[in-house]
Amino acid sequence: MVRSLQSLSSSQSQSYRLLGFILIFAPLFRSGQPPLAILVLELLALALILLALWQPGTALTRRESLRLIALLCLPLFYLVPLPEFLAQLLPGRQPYWEAFALLGIPEGQWFSLSLYPRETASAFLLLLVPVGVFLAVRRLEYRQVLRLIYLLLGIACFQALLGLLQYMAARGGSSPQFLGLSIQGLPSASGTYTNRNHLAGLLNLVFPLALALAIFNIGHRERNRQKNWRDQVVFFASLRGHLAFFYGMIALLLLLGIIFTRSRAGIALSMMGILLSTLLFARRIGGDNVYGTVGTVIALTIGSALTIGLIPVLDRFSVGGAAQDARWAVFSATLDGIGTFMPLGSGPGNYPDLFPRFQPLSLGHWFINHAHNDYLEWLFETGILGGLLIALFLWAYFRRWGQVWTTKAWSRFRFLQIASGIGLLLMLLHSLVDFNLHIPANIVFFAFLAGVFFSPVQDVSKPHRRRKRRTPTFTEEGTPPPVPATLGAHTPPPEQIPNPFLDP
Repeated sequence: MVRSLQSLSSSQSQSYRLLGFILIFAPLFRSGQPPLAILVLELLALALILLALWQPGTALTRRESLRLIALLCLPLFYLVPLPEFLAQLLPGRQPYWEAFALLGIPEGQWFSLSLYPRETASAFLLLLVPVGVFLAVRRLEYRQVLRLIYLLLGIACFQALLGLLQYMAARGGSSPQFLGLSIQGLPSASGTYTNRNHLAGLLNLVFPLALALAIFNIGHRERNRQKNWRDQVVFFASLRGHLAFFYGMIALLLLLGIIFTRSRAGIALSMMGILLSTLLFARRIGGDNVYGTVGTVIALTIGSALTIGLIPVLDRFSVGGAAQDARWAVFSATLDGIGTFMPLGSGPGNYPDLFPRFQPLSLGHWFINHAHNDYLEWLFETGILGGLLIALFLWAYFRRWGQVWTTKAWSRFRFLQIASGIGLLLMLLHSLVDFNLHIPANIVFFAFLAGVFFSPVQDVSKPHRRRKRRTPTFTEEGTPPPVPATLGAHTPPPEQIPNPFLDP
């Protein structure tokens, strides 16, 4: 039993270190998009999965396990070999069979559901990354998860600072390079990402975490200790008050990073993040609403004012207009492709190779590698099966909200869970107009917060209880027994020299 616990602790420690390295490595090299960076992420994720299988100790429920298995099996299903006569019955394939005939493909050859099996195999390997990260988070202890959340905040702050430097440098007329990225055209913050919208996606994921930690530490009091308003005001001069101010400054830095990305969706979703955080945390300031109704009203007022104040910022800093955006043409062409390949789709990872068939002439001078809508791209590639899987995961997400919400006082981890849920929602909404969930770095961060959001609170945030100290017996301590009572209160031991002034 002791060896089993030691082995589990060692496995958790290894998962903790590997996961920390993945979080740091994922965004460094063009948000993890170069082939070598993807290979490293996939190998590290495979190591996390092997650790989870070697020493089972995850808190996954049966439903969660089945959902993850279905996610991994979906691309493998499209690699199942089919005889030629059966593959020709699939809709949308006729032009490709004609091309195969012109190329002299011999008859009787077997084909797969995917038109580009190699791309589907690559999509399967990339799926190992979020699955490995999610499993690793569920295996860790509360303190380890908390340290990784602090690490994630540090990574987001670095990206925001780098983005601000890029924006200011471009405004000054120069075009320096930061970690291999060149600033050209309109000034905007992109960090180590190749697209400013993807940096905005990362910052919106992490932004609610900083807000949650700031609100949790405002006026937080110890259990069974009541404070009046004067004590609460004096609180801001304490160490915990400085900590709340520190997290508030981190939230402000992340918000500035989002603004200077000049991403319309990013700025709009940050406004939504402020509003949702205000509504959900206003009655939980300090964990159990230490400021009462007045504090709730003040928090709602400040949050609403910030949201309204960002409206002119959205108009001033965002780039372009929706009417001139080519996304709508891409959406329309993608819908045509979805109808063509229904009900099974073309195969995971096939979108960049197959979209030129549906690309309108107005977009002929561009190469469209993604649909700028993750849901449409998944439907294009996986059809009804992908649609059912999307609905299954969305249902699990919204169902989880009913489990994490409680009327009791919230712990720090409860705040972080709610903030993770808000960040996930912002990313899911951002995926309606971009392809954040096809970027390896954002996939890692999304899976990490999903692991936090779905973690059972009683397993990771259980307060540390001190054992009651028991006075040891003399036998346990190996000390001699007390002097017998027969000697009396004034009878000295035999070896003691008598005192002529006190002894009778």
